[in-house]
Amino acid sequence: MNCSSPSNFYIKSLFLNHGNQRLISSEAGKGGNPIRKMLGFAPLCHSNRNPLGLQLTSCLSNRNGGVRQLTHGITNTDGLIIVDHGSRRKESNLMLNEFVAMFVEKTGYPIVEPAHMELAEPSIRDAFHSCVQQGATRVIVSPFFLFPGRHWHQDIPSLTAEAAKDHPGVSYMITAPLGLHPLLVDVVDDRIKHCLSHVAGDADECTVCAGTGKCHLY
Repeated sequence: MNCSSPSNFYIKSLFLNHGNQRLISSEAGKGGNPIRKMLGFAPLCHSNRNPLGLQLTSCLSNRNGGVRQLTHGITNTDGLIIVDHGSRRKESNLMLNEFVAMFVEKTGYPIVEPAHMELAEPSIRDAFHSCVQQGATRVIVSPFFLFPGRHWHQDIPSLTAEAAKDHPGVSYMITAPLGLHPLLVDVVDDRIKHCLSHVAGDADECTVCAGTGKCHLY
């Protein structure tokens, strides 16, 4: 996979599959891959292909165009931006704020900002600026998207590169989207079971469906 790009310092491809727990456990015992650890993903085996036969390619480059190994983990000079698509529906946008609050409470990371790719504020530029104002010297953009489509390949990198122009000397990177993570199986299963319980009269509407009247049999 070609990692060249106009901005030359974001992750062009980081498509990680976590479906084989034995491989994950085995690799974790060996210490794992430092770049994957830095991104907070479970370590994978050293094979070039995952259990589904998909090629694994990780290209991490810095603002000078060269690949480098960054410090593991999040520091107090790292700013995180969790970016979703954005919606014309205010309630949908507010849910990102709630998720970011949950994320901060769980992780304790000092600088975390929400952003919407389009249609709503704050924008990626706004969030990038806010991170720098709080002391961030490196900004990590985490797309709150399921799979690596056009927004991840093109739109988010382009918007982030534009935002970074206002802050020379501040490096940034864009992580993989959620992808094929085993915990997502639990999330989807939980949603399905809760909605079925609501339809059966055994549970209230979840926070996603609340007030919409959409969680019922047609």
